[in-house]
Amino acid sequence: MIEVAVAVSMASQAFTGIKKAVEMGRDIEDVTGYFGRFFDARDAITEANQYSKNPSLAKKFLASGSVEAQALEITAAKHKMAQLEKELREYLIYTGQQNFYDDMMRERRVIRQARMMEAKRKAENKKAAIDLTIIIGSCIISFMVVMFAVALIFGR
Repeated sequence: MIEVAVAVSMASQAFTGIKKAVEMGRDIEDVTGYFGRFFDARDAITEANQYSKNPSLAKKFLASGSVEAQALEITAAKHKMAQLEKELREYLIYTGQQNFYDDMMRERRVIRQARMMEAKRKAENKKAAIDLTIIIGSCIISFMVVMFAVALIFGR
């Protein structure tokens, strides 16, 4: 997982790269790499937020710093990303690229929805597999206990 401060720095650099490229006369379609880095950084901050909400057992014991410091870092990063995204939107509108931005956001929603549905499907399949394993394991153990009891009863 990428550090929150690194993600914010990556997003700021990508935003600056987009602005410089457009100011130099490059088409917005030519700077898709910068957009990718910007939104990768945004996703990294979202991921860090999720990890902080559901830390592993090892992370709970080995975590350095206070809960407040971690919350402050993530909250500051989320606000900075919201500000950068707002500035990016306004910049694209100002430079006449609103259609590009709107299309990108629409496509982003479609992709995110598909990923969420796939993740939900995988989680449901995993849950079903675990449930089935528990049921089969319980049946096997129960059968073995019954067989052991029958052997003890008829073995005498």
